[in-house]
Amino acid sequence: MIKSFCLAPMEGITGYVFRNAFHQCFRGVTHYMSPFISPGHGGIGITKRDRRDILPENNAGIPLVPQILTNRAEDFLHTAQLLKDCGYRELNLNLGCPSGTVAAKNKGSGFLSELDALDAFFDELFEKLDPELTVSVKTRIGRCDPDEFPALMEIYNRYPISELTIHPRVQKEFYRGHVHMDAFAYAVRVARMPLCYNGDILDIEDIQRIEEQFPSVEHMMLGRGLLRDPLLAEAWFAGGYPEDSRERLCRFHDCLLQSYSRSFQFENATLCRMKELWFYLGARFPGCERELKKIKKSRTLTEYQQWAEKICRDFL
Repeated sequence: MIKSFCLAPMEGITGYVFRNAFHQCFRGVTHYMSPFISPGHGGIGITKRDRRDILPENNAGIPLVPQILTNRAEDFLHTAQLLKDCGYRELNLNLGCPSGTVAAKNKGSGFLSELDALDAFFDELFEKLDPELTVSVKTRIGRCDPDEFPALMEIYNRYPISELTIHPRVQKEFYRGHVHMDAFAYAVRVARMPLCYNGDILDIEDIQRIEEQFPSVEHMMLGRGLLRDPLLAEAWFAGGYPEDSRERLCRFHDCLLQSYSRSFQFENATLCRMKELWFYLGARFPGCERELKKIKKSRTLTEYQQWAEKICRDFL
């Protein structure tokens, strides 16, 4: 039975400004995962943007799990100590990012083809990890072929991973094609840690399908599904959508717009992020294709707001 939802980390979208607005406007998401932090050797090179994103004062009241992208246990451990000093106790290792530039460095899902190195990474990590910290993992099922997954699960099962989030595609597939549910079913049979499902969950029916197929799985990570439908998790727990669903979506839009405008020095930064929001959110407003095209072509916030307000006014 699904008991909790996590907002997936999406670089450039789900930063602290978005998380704060979302957490203020909607219920149902039990915790949030930060877009990945990619430390340099020795933990050096964490950018100011990454630090700002995970600062406790920028995430007040938000249950946040920082995510780290690295293939060096030393760098993970150094970053883990910095994050512990900020008050965090659960960290996540990114073994799921399918980006070609990331995978080419044997990081993210690119690390999945290096079995000996991955095993050595976990061995050093858990030998030296501060006992007050726990580490969860977000993974794909391989780099090139789903048949790689059993060997990966064998490695994962050797270590005290607090939770394993599985996106059942390989790195080469990116987000194309169908998810490999047989691979997730295999994990359900053999995993020695709690599992979290991630991948192609866009509506209530998708959540129900996973719950019916895997009743022992209690956790789910939502990415595009929550961007398309920010009320999805709340509606699941409530047993349906509130009558004022679209009004609340518009209030969320206004809250996010104001927050971005306060946070960014340049108007174009806010404009780009709001346009990206409508790439997903537009699905909740059928019939407004013309207005969405106008939003996409907007060159100023004033022009953008004209069309966004029209959608909220005319399509509620």
